[in-house]
Amino acid sequence: MAVSGKIRALIWLLVISSVLIWLAGGDKLPFLTKMMKGDKKETLKAENFKFTEVIRQDIQQKVLATGTVSLKTGAEVKIGARISGQLEQLLVKIGDKVKAGDLIAVIEHEDLLARVSRFEADLRSEEAKLEKIRSEGPLEIRKDKASIEELNIQLQLTEKNLKRNLELSQKGFVSASAVDEAEEKVQVLKSKIKLAQEELNLQSAKLDNDIRLAEAGVAKAEANLREERTSLSYAEITATINGVVAFVSTQEGETVVASLNAPTFVTLIDLSKLEVTVFVDETDIGRVETGQEAVFTVDAYSDIFFKGTVREIHPKAVIKDNVVNYEVILEIDPKNLSSLRPEMTANVVVTTDTRKNVLAIPKEAVKKKGKESFTIVNLNGKVIEEPITTGWRDGGFIEVMSGLKENDLVGIPIKPKGDGRKGKRPRRR
Repeated sequence: MAVSGKIRALIWLLVISSVLIWLAGGDKLPFLTKMMKGDKKETLKAENFKFTEVIRQDIQQKVLATGTVSLKTGAEVKIGARISGQLEQLLVKIGDKVKAGDLIAVIEHEDLLARVSRFEADLRSEEAKLEKIRSEGPLEIRKDKASIEELNIQLQLTEKNLKRNLELSQKGFVSASAVDEAEEKVQVLKSKIKLAQEELNLQSAKLDNDIRLAEAGVAKAEANLREERTSLSYAEITATINGVVAFVSTQEGETVVASLNAPTFVTLIDLSKLEVTVFVDETDIGRVETGQEAVFTVDAYSDIFFKGTVREIHPKAVIKDNVVNYEVILEIDPKNLSSLRPEMTANVVVTTDTRKNVLAIPKEAVKKKGKESFTIVNLNGKVIEEPITTGWRDGGFIEVMSGLKENDLVGIPIKPKGDGRKGKRPRRR
């Protein structure tokens, strides 16, 4: 019996040794040790963290949205023809930059040139008539005035003769018939003078009327000529704004017919008049106000941040796929404006509020336990967990409202370098 007991003890020793070897080979021994010690809490070590100071900085509240670069009202102009005819010359192509007043196209206009020449001749004729009336009319009036002056002189002589005859008649040297004859001559001359004066007034009025009629004829001829010259000017189509040719719809040799709607030749866009139409979610629109600053990027220049300002907030909602958005219009800072093009997709960040000079730590230093936040703090070499109250988040930083003070050291966990065998069980030999 004693021998049998030793054998059993030896067998149990071999079994326990085998189990321990298996546990050690399968990484189960630490778990066994931990279970034997009652799962004691692991101690925080400073070498497992990278420590950085709590700083003060501005934290901004932002609204993220997407939008589209678009043209302002009046930045796109369609230029067409106001007369009919064949297009003789087209002087621009898509992509050309033009300035207001630059010649874009020419329509045939030989008939218009002929009409202009005819109306120029009509104008010269009317001007000649006016000049003749202005030069000859006063001569006739001066002639009539001279006749009146001559009659006045005759009247003076006749009146003197009458006076003399009256004196002689009183002395009996001149008969009564001679006195009557002298009186008759005076009356006749007065009548002639009166008639001549009436004719002079009539001639003056006629001259004024003739001058006005001739001036009206000149004005009419000028108006006709101006109308024809205006029609002739329509044959040369010019740019009305500074811009870039975005579309050309007519080619040389084509015949255009101008009707109530002028046919479009060229579409110009002014790339200096761009804005951004942003679609802001209904949950964020309450924080957006006019005058707020914004930045945005476009896919073509993802490394460039364009600046803007909220100019308008449209009151009517835009509903798409059951999502309610509101249109917000950004005024773009003119710097780097030439890099943008209409219809580019814009990723927009609107700064709605700013908290100045608040405590902030990197977001990697903040940990969560349920609804509570905490961070690792190094107090004179002692590493502890410190509960904190957080506020706004701005990029890579989070506002700390309580639990820390400036220059405290908070820890960012250092991630262990992997050996490429994570999760794999060691191969047995």
